Amino acid sequence: MSRAPLVRQIFADIDTFDPDKFVAHLTDDAVFRFASTDPVVGPAAVREAVAGFFTTIAGLKHHILNIWDVEDDVVIAQIDVEYTRLDGRHVTVPNSDILTFDGDKAKIWQIYIDLAPVYAP
Repeated sequence: MSRAPLVRQIFADIDTFDPDKFVAHLTDDAVFRFASTDPVVGPAAVREAVAGFFTTIAGLKHHILNIWDVEDDVVIAQIDVEYTRLDGRHVTVPNSDILTFDGDKAKIWQIYIDLAPVYAP
């Protein structure tokens, strides 16, 4: 069974810029790692990290290029993420996510992205 529809919904919810919608897709013991930050565990810690990140940008939009079901519970998503910077400029950067699911929620979520262009002068 493909998890592509679920993954598309997850990223649509992230694009609402609402940290609560983000963490609604996590297990209670989820491990989340964003770029080069240290991993955080559990929805409350993830919510805090995501909310903090959201204060540094004005918005974002995920343009999903590919979704691969690697195993029964592992999905890789190739995405171009369009960020709206606080100065109003738009920057698009390539991104890959690896999500390990427990049922319909992410238990392990690793995001591989270089955010330097988002914050470049």
